[in-house]
Amino acid sequence: MGNVQPPSLPQHDKQIQSRHQKLEIARENYQLEQKTFGLTNIEQREVNVVNIPPMLRKLPKEEQWSFSSLMKFALRYLFYFLYQRVFQCCHCGGWTIRQMINHFRSSCILKEPKGCEVWRTEFVNNPNQTPIQKAQTDHWFAWQRLNGVTRNLIKLATEIPQQFGPFVEAIENDHQYLGGKSLKSHIQDKTLFVVDLADVSFNEPSLLSPIALFVTYNNLLMPVAIRIDPGNPNNNEVFMPPQLGSDSTDKLREWVKGRMWFNMLDAQYHESVTHLGFTHLLMEGISACMHRNISERHPIYELMLPHFRYMHFINELATKELIEPGGYVDRDMYFGQRNMMKLIAKHNERWSFEEDGSIERNFRMRGVMDIPGYFFRDDALQLLDVIQKFVHEYVTNYYKDDQEVLQDQEIQAFRAEVIAPRSLTGVGGCGMLSVPEFDSIANVVTVLANFIYICSVEHSATNFPQYEQYAFPPNMPAILNGQPELETGVHELDVAMPTGQQFFSTIKIMMVLTTITTNSLGNYESVYLNAMDSAGRRIVQKFQQNLIEVRDNINQRNSSIENSVHQINEYPYDWLLPANVRNSISI
Repeated sequence: MGNVQPPSLPQHDKQIQSRHQKLEIARENYQLEQKTFGLTNIEQREVNVVNIPPMLRKLPKEEQWSFSSLMKFALRYLFYFLYQRVFQCCHCGGWTIRQMINHFRSSCILKEPKGCEVWRTEFVNNPNQTPIQKAQTDHWFAWQRLNGVTRNLIKLATEIPQQFGPFVEAIENDHQYLGGKSLKSHIQDKTLFVVDLADVSFNEPSLLSPIALFVTYNNLLMPVAIRIDPGNPNNNEVFMPPQLGSDSTDKLREWVKGRMWFNMLDAQYHESVTHLGFTHLLMEGISACMHRNISERHPIYELMLPHFRYMHFINELATKELIEPGGYVDRDMYFGQRNMMKLIAKHNERWSFEEDGSIERNFRMRGVMDIPGYFFRDDALQLLDVIQKFVHEYVTNYYKDDQEVLQDQEIQAFRAEVIAPRSLTGVGGCGMLSVPEFDSIANVVTVLANFIYICSVEHSATNFPQYEQYAFPPNMPAILNGQPELETGVHELDVAMPTGQQFFSTIKIMMVLTTITTNSLGNYESVYLNAMDSAGRRIVQKFQQNLIEVRDNINQRNSSIENSVHQINEYPYDWLLPANVRNSISI
C-alpha cells in the first residue's frame, strides 16, 4: 500500500499533485474490460456479454496472493486432485447412492457432508422410512430454500401460480402440510410461498423450468408441490409429498426425484447468479472503480480495501479454471458455460442497487420478513446493522457534513464510474442501476455498507456451505443424467446419478472453494490496520465488540434449537457466525 501519511479527503490534502499522479498510475493498472470468456462471436451476441459485470483487463501484481496463501491453496488443490484420480480410477463407472453414502461413511479423510447425513439418518428412499423421517426430509428440502446456498429466491405467494392452476384440487386432496386448508386460504393468511426458477430456462422449451410451492406448517416451512418442466405441453407431471397414510414406495420415490431435480436446477441458479455473478463479478468492478478513482490516502480507500483482499486474483483463477470452455462448469454442471454467462447477463441487465443491493429492502419486497426458521435473514440483518453502524461512525469521523461529500471529487468520480454504462469497446463503467446520489453522508454510508455486506456476509453464506450441500449429489446435484420424465422404476434415482468422475470432481472443487485465505469479518490484517489512523483503529475495535454480540445471539438461538423437542426437528444455522464470515471474496 505504501501509504505513510494520515488519511485525508482530497480537498484537505496539501500534497494533491502527488495524489493525482498516483491515481493516474492506478487508472493504468486497474483498467475495466468486458470479458468474453472464450465465447465465439455468435455466442457473445446470444449471451449479450456487454451485460456481464466488467472485470479487470489485467491483474496488477499487487493483487497476487501472498506466498503462504498460494501454497495453502496449491497443496489443498493437489491433495484433492490426487484423491479424485485415485478413487475415480478405482470405480470409474456409475455410482449408486448407497455407494456414495458408504464412501463418506468409510472415509478417514472426508467429513460426511450435511446433505449425506440427512439422507442417511432419515432413511431417504427406503421402504422402512417412518412418517416422521419423511416429514424431516421434507423440512430439510424447505430449509434449503431459506438457509442453503440459494436463500434469496423464496417469496410470498399472492396468487396461485399458473403452473399449478390445473392441479389445485389434486394438491389440496389430503395434503399432509396444508392442514385441511385450501391454497387460497393460505394465500389470504400469508402462509404460502413460491420459489420460481423459470429464469434458468430462458423461455426455451428445451430447458427445464422448475417451480415449487411451500407453506408454513406447525411453525416450520414445508413443501407443497413441485413442477420441473411446466413449459412442456406434453409433461403434466406434478410432484407432491405422498398423501396422509400413503405407504406407496413408488409415490415416495417420485417425490424424492422431484426434490432432487429441483435442487439440481437450483444449483445452476446458485452458481451462476447467487455466487459467481453477484458476489465475485459484481464486486470486481466496484473494487476496480475504487482503485481508479479513490486515492490510497483517502479514508474510504482504507475502509474498503480489506474487503477486496485477493478477490481479483481468485476471479482470474476461477475464470481460467472453472468458467472458460472446457472447465468445471462445462464438464460437470448441467448448465454449461454458455448458459451460465447468459443467465448472469440477463440478471445484471436489470440488477439495481435499490432492489437487489439492499438486502433488507429485498427481504421486504419478497414478503418474507415473517417466515419462521429463516435464520439467514435474521443473522444477515444483524450483521448488516453492525456493518452500517461501523461504516457510519467511520465515515462521519472524516466527513463533517454533507457539503464535504459533495466537494469530494474522488468519491464523486467513484460513483460516476460505478453507474457509467458498460461498453465492449472503449472505456466503460459498471452500469449499476439506482445507486443513490452521493449528496449526503447517509447515502455514502448506505452504499459502502451494502458493498461490504456483499463482499463479506453474502459471499460467505453463498460460498462456504458448498461442500455440505454439493458433495453428496442426491442432496444438491451439480448435474444429473437423463431426463426426469423418462427415468422410471426402482433404480431411477441411481440411474440419474453423476459419474464417478463428476462425483469426485465436485468433491475436489467444493473442498478447494472452501479454503480459508483471509481473516474473519472485522479482524483486519495488520497491513490494513497500520494504514489507518488512531481514530480508524478505535472504530474498528468497536466494530469487533459489536460482532461479539451478534455471535452470542446466534449461539443462543442455535442452542435453543438443539435443545428443543419436536417431532420434526429444526436445523441450526451457523454459517453467519462472525468467525465464519470472511472479510472479502478471497476464494
